[in-house]
Parts: sequence; structure tokens; C-alpha cells
Amino acid sequence: MSLRALAVVLLTGFLLVVPGGATAHAKACDAPAYPVPNGSFSALTAKKTTCANAAKVAVKHYKCRTRTGPTGRCVTKVKGFSCQEVRESAPTGDFYAKVTCSKNKKKVSFRYNQNAA
Repeated sequence: MSLRALAVVLLTGFLLVVPGGATAHAKACDAPAYPVPNGSFSALTAKKTTCANAAKVAVKHYKCRTRTGPTGRCVTKVKGFSCQEVRESAPTGDFYAKVTCSKNKKKVSFRYNQNAA
């Protein structure tokens, strides 16, 4: 067997043994209770972290966000996670948001809605 053929055989065998392209999927979690009656969390997912930790991140994000009032934003890290939020407002003053928080390879995402009342 030639050196080139041997290299091809070894490389093919290596590619069969090493898992490639396998990505960890986010798992769906039960959303925690919203801290006040005029809103709710939904669509909580956790990637490379536990559902319990993801729920804690969601609640801590709420507490951070509402420090400056009900329509405030969180601009500091939450449990070491950096969070980004995208909001949609309704004419009634209600708003709906999607939040994605990441820390290294860990990722937590959730949605929340908050009523103006």
C-alpha cells in the first residue's frame, strides 16, 4: 500500500471515530412564575446549563430590568450571563420581548410579556 493510500485510509478512519458537527440542542424547560401578576414567562430554553439555572437567570433578569421601573432594561450581567432583549410594543402599552442570555457556551433564552396595568 502506498503512503498516500495509507494516509487516506487513516484519515477516513479518524473521521468516523471523531464526532463532528454534533451540536448540543437547547432543551425546553418549564417557565418560572412571573414575579408580579401582570406578566408571564414562556418558551424557556437552556443549552449547556440546567433548567433550574435557566429559570433563575430569567427571574434575575426581570429583577435587574425592573430596578428602574416596569419598562426598564437590564444592562448588567445576570448570574454572569450577558443578555440581549428584543421588544415588541402594543398600542395598549403592553410589550412582548425575547431575551437571549449567553455565558461562554451556555445559553438561556425565554420570552416574556408584560401588561401595562
